[in-house]
Amino acid sequence: MLRYAFGVSILDRAGLFGHAPAWGEPFQPTVAQRSEALRRLAANDPALLRRLIRDARADPTFFQHAFCVADSDGFIAATAILAPQPGNTLHAVVSRGTSDAAIPALGRLLAQALASAHGRGRAMAQALVEPARGRELRVLDAAGMRRLATLGYYERALPRRGRVAASWPSGASITACDLHTPQGHATLAALLQATYEATHDCPALAGVRTAQETLDGHLATHAADPDLWTMVWLDGRAAAVSMCAPLPGDDAAELVYFGVAHWARGLGIGPALLQHSIGRLEARGVRSLHLACDEANDPALRLYHNAGFHRAMRRVAFIHALR
Repeated sequence: MLRYAFGVSILDRAGLFGHAPAWGEPFQPTVAQRSEALRRLAANDPALLRRLIRDARADPTFFQHAFCVADSDGFIAATAILAPQPGNTLHAVVSRGTSDAAIPALGRLLAQALASAHGRGRAMAQALVEPARGRELRVLDAAGMRRLATLGYYERALPRRGRVAASWPSGASITACDLHTPQGHATLAALLQATYEATHDCPALAGVRTAQETLDGHLATHAADPDLWTMVWLDGRAAAVSMCAPLPGDDAAELVYFGVAHWARGLGIGPALLQHSIGRLEARGVRSLHLACDEANDPALRLYHNAGFHRAMRRVAFIHALR
């Protein structure tokens, strides 16, 4: 068996036999170390490495909350980064461990990054992990992040024969979202806030971000198309909103936000607005619609199931409040 000069096998140093890695204390990488830090973060995922490099080049603050640990030879062994995202959030990414023995050290590394972001103006850090990646889930647990929800990712082919036409309750009217005036922004932000009240969709998010921060995140991430961002009014009061956005490079779209104000639920607005949104997309030639939903949100899941959606995959969502 190949051995290092110190008499420890390569396999033992990698932790494959369950030995805790002998890593040093977390430190922030220098400019010269950033390339290696990203390589350790991406491991053997070239697509992830390219995305990390692209994002790092685009944002001078990318490494503000980056921390590494080194092995006894001084080489970077693992990296954790809180990458900036729209909506005043950070995305937590940490190196994957090679064994369960690395979980506590990786958790401490990510916890150091989270501690560095507290009180620095960001609302929260978040992460999404496939349910089957048990070790990654445990690293996020060890870092002190909170399991928010298991999200189901649903899709439906468009067009579909026999689509049900929207049937609006009495007193309902629809308009495009006004995103060009301060009053329009305020109205939409207030409506978003009303849809969070008594929600079944990721209720632990309530109060972590302001409604304006959430709206800013949508505006920064998705092109606001007046034909695909729809508000429903009931007797002159803003009652519901649907935001759809085309997916780049594909004849598909995403329902990025869908909500009904707490006081307007149970009146049939949700099904009508969903059918209206689907009809707008069909008229544009969109072939499929995708969305994400908290799997504990039974009313929404019934709505999407009745509209013909089926689940394609799942992710576990984590959050960590930073203020």
